[in-house]
Amino acid sequence: MVNKYRNKFNQKYLVNISNTIIVIVILAGFLAVEYGMARFYNQNAREQAQNDVILTGFDVSSQITNISVEQRVASLMISNDIFLKEWALTETDDPEDNENIQQIYDYLKAYQISMGYDTVFFVSAKTGNYYYQDGFNKKISEEDEFDSWYYNFVDLNKEYDIQVDRDETLEYSVSLFVNCRVEDENGNLIGVAGTAHVIDDMNTAVSTYKDTLGVEVYVINTGNAVNSFTGSDEFYKSSEDAAEILGVSEDFLTKKDSNAYDYKWMDDLNCLTIQYNEEMGWNIVVVQNISDTLNEYRHQMLIGALFLLLVLVIFISGSTFLLTKINTMSREAENADDLTGLCNNRLFREKYNKELRKRRQKGMSLFMVDIDDFKQFNDTMGHLYGNGVIRLVSSELENAFEDVGIIGRWGGDEFVGISFMGVEKTASVLRDVQVNIENKNLEMTVGISAGVTLVKGNEKIDSAVDRADKGLYESKKNGKGSVVIV
Repeated sequence: MVNKYRNKFNQKYLVNISNTIIVIVILAGFLAVEYGMARFYNQNAREQAQNDVILTGFDVSSQITNISVEQRVASLMISNDIFLKEWALTETDDPEDNENIQQIYDYLKAYQISMGYDTVFFVSAKTGNYYYQDGFNKKISEEDEFDSWYYNFVDLNKEYDIQVDRDETLEYSVSLFVNCRVEDENGNLIGVAGTAHVIDDMNTAVSTYKDTLGVEVYVINTGNAVNSFTGSDEFYKSSEDAAEILGVSEDFLTKKDSNAYDYKWMDDLNCLTIQYNEEMGWNIVVVQNISDTLNEYRHQMLIGALFLLLVLVIFISGSTFLLTKINTMSREAENADDLTGLCNNRLFREKYNKELRKRRQKGMSLFMVDIDDFKQFNDTMGHLYGNGVIRLVSSELENAFEDVGIIGRWGGDEFVGISFMGVEKTASVLRDVQVNIENKNLEMTVGISAGVTLVKGNEKIDSAVDRADKGLYESKKNGKGSVVIV
């Protein structure tokens, strides 16, 4: 008995267990792939960020250098111009007393127009007079903080200096200045000449990289003269502001010994590189945050996970449906009557309970059918003929109740059935079956008797069968070949 139970258990649950194993294997494989892909995407994002910041650092440094090259060349030309040096010898302390004053204005204006700069200027070391293309600006003073750029540049003792400062001759707009020393033949300082251009071109160049690669770029003065402009522009930042934004030290941002190919991960998301531009005296700081890239990767992985979930749901639903069908068909095949193919006693009881739950509120009928004088068929015509009679009656009953009931073989020549109709309609169908069987052209006339009863609420099958059997007994008692409702 134990082995029989085990065989039934294995037949019922083997496919279910197999499906579970398959799902587990698929999920394990998917999770392993997702884990591997997550590692790959993260590593790829990090490597891409490292390459981007390094290459962007090179490109921005090169772009800014290119932007300033022409301006540096023009400024150096002015500072080495013989006219400017000779004119400085004629300069007077008061510009209004200088009969050659218009010459310097015209000279600076010519450069300003031909080169397209916003400002071209000359500051005399002898008088402190600040001249530019549109006239006399001011007399510089060590007491004026705004003039600190001049004295700090002179103290650097460099040929030229590049600064971002406010241009007081242009409504204090933030501009890129190239300041150059003007010296006589003995190297003595005559003054400082140079050009200024509003910083928009540099900002435009840097913005291109920011928009294209999603990087942040900061330009920090590390080797030029300090001036009064201590604030920050869109990209040009004071070391203090940049340090606060990035959460690092000022010393780290202003060091000049950084390898151009070095990078630093400030945390798991932000990669930074610093490139010192010796020509400009600036540090180019490039930072890339990989949050958006990782979020995009995660989005793709989520789509993949949802797709797999959908596939698994379809697979599990389909396999469960098929498994249920297979199990039902298998169970019905195992419990079908060998002679008629109808439900045997055990399967009919299961179907009765199932239909009772489904039709509790709708009601159903139960009937018992018996072949009249069945023994005579076996005694007269033999058991094979008797089996044929049983098959005939089962076939007629099954056809009659095909869509409106369930038929089972209760035992011997007795049949049991559920009807999804009321007792009167069920009795009428059974009488039609009687007529059909009696009208068959057979060697011996076949008749049936039946008892019909209404199933009451949650009534157990044995109770309903007992009542229908009493109706069958009444039918037999009244001369057979009739249907009795009880």
